[in-house]
Amino acid sequence: MLVDYHIHTEASPDGKGLMEEYIRKAKEKKLGEIGFSEHIIFHDVEGYPCMPIKSMPTYLQHFLNLREKSELPLKLGVEMDFIPGDAEKIREFIQKYPFDYVIGAVHFIGEWSVDFSSQIHEYSKRDVSHVYEEYFSIVKTLCEYRLFDVLAHPDLIKIFGFKPKSDFSHILIETAEAMAKSNICAEINTSGLRKPCNEIYPSEQFLRILCSHNVPIVFGSDAHKPEDVGRNFREAVKLVKKVGYTHTCLFNHREREFLKI
Repeated sequence: MLVDYHIHTEASPDGKGLMEEYIRKAKEKKLGEIGFSEHIIFHDVEGYPCMPIKSMPTYLQHFLNLREKSELPLKLGVEMDFIPGDAEKIREFIQKYPFDYVIGAVHFIGEWSVDFSSQIHEYSKRDVSHVYEEYFSIVKTLCEYRLFDVLAHPDLIKIFGFKPKSDFSHILIETAEAMAKSNICAEINTSGLRKPCNEIYPSEQFLRILCSHNVPIVFGSDAHKPEDVGRNFREAVKLVKKVGYTHTCLFNHREREFLKI
């Protein structure tokens, strides 16, 4: 049984489709359960595709109504943008709602949104090795706060295919150590196959390091439209088994259990 814990509906401005449409598609693909995880951020970033926090009560009630009658198990998640100065606001928000799991994500280095195609020019202005150091430094800080159950797309910084020319494995090892210490799951996010990098997040190299540090995993499609639910999971399963993983995780009320892949 496979589950997809990273799904965005039209409640997120960059998502399309109702929850009901995603549920139907997940049943067609014979997924074991799915989780909805809309974007939430506390910084006011113009044009950033997040769900308004004020919409959460209405969104939650709709989810609960659907879950009550759904044959497919549904989980309530959220994708929180991690910015160090917002840690306490994030903590307070998480405690307000009955989440089954909370995904932490790093999309920003300072004011720079590293995955916005409109800001891709920033990569040519900066030293890529330094960019990777900055990005994974924020990821390590995210881990230290112990706010999240899952780290989204662990090496998102590769999205446009920019990578250091020198060996950066020490950065990945340090990040894996921080993740293991904080007991956070790594997301196997297949949306990288739909991006210029054309590679699952995390890379095989990074995933081998994570496996050697016993960092658990969850699967996510990062779907923004119903047809992307569970997309490329066959490739994802092949990859995780190749590096040595035998189990994935399920969440219920933020409690984790292991499921054989």
